[in-house]
Amino acid sequence: MKEKMKDSISAAFGKKKALAREDLLKWLHEVYPEASGKTLAWRISDLKSRGIIDSPGRGVYRLEQGTPFLPILGNLAKRIALLLARELPLVKSCIWETRWISNWMELQPPYNWTIVETEKEVLESVFTSLTGLSKKVFLDPDQKVVDLYILPLNEAVIVKPLRSESPTFPIGKITSAAPEKILVDIIAEPDLFRAQQGELDRIYANAFKEVRINQTKMLRYASRRRKYNVVYSLIPLEHRLPQTSRALK
Repeated sequence: MKEKMKDSISAAFGKKKALAREDLLKWLHEVYPEASGKTLAWRISDLKSRGIIDSPGRGVYRLEQGTPFLPILGNLAKRIALLLARELPLVKSCIWETRWISNWMELQPPYNWTIVETEKEVLESVFTSLTGLSKKVFLDPDQKVVDLYILPLNEAVIVKPLRSESPTFPIGKITSAAPEKILVDIIAEPDLFRAQQGELDRIYANAFKEVRINQTKMLRYASRRRKYNVVYSLIPLEHRLPQTSRALK
C-alpha cells in the first residue's frame, strides 16, 4: 500500500528532486479539490508520518530517502550519562561516539572516542565528575594533546564545549549528536577528527545515501561554525536541494 501511494505521489514531483510546500499543496488540491487548506496540510503530515515523503529542509519535501539516524550508544556512554544525571542533574550535555562516523568510511580508525559536550561554564565540573572513570578523560584538548596522548588510545573520553544551536536528538533520555552536527563538526575541528579528513567526500556521500539529513538545519549550523562554504561543497549533487543552491561567499 505504501509503495502504491509512493508511486502516486511521485507524479507531483515529476523530474524534480524536491517540492516547495506551496507546490505540494497545489498538487494535493488538484487531487482533492473539495478539501480545505487545513485538510491538505494534514495530508502532508500524514504522508510524512507514513514514511512516503520527508522534509530535508524547511518548507521543502521530497520522496523519502534514507532511514532515520538511529545509532546505538555503548556502555561507556550510558555510564557517563547516568553519572552526570546523578551528580550534575541540571547540566545540559550531548554525548556521542566517533565510531558512528566509521560506518561512512572505508578506512576504519582503530579507536572509539566518547565525546561529551556541555556548556563552557560547567566544563571543568563535568571533567572532574568523569575523572573517576576507568578510561582516560581529556578536557577540551588542543592539537598537541590529541597527537601525543589521545591518538594512541583505543578508547578515550573527550569533554569539550557544546556549541549553541547544535543539532541534537534524543536516544532514550540521553541527548546525542544528530548527523547534521557530526558532519559539520568533522569539518570545523580537523585537529580532533584527524582520521576523517582524508575521507570527507566519502563520508558525506555515504551519510546522505544512508540516513535522512536536514540540509537547512545542517547549513544553519555550518554557518554558525563559519564552515558553510566547505560543508555546502561536500553535499553530493544528487542530494543537494534547490533551496540550498546559492553562490558561495
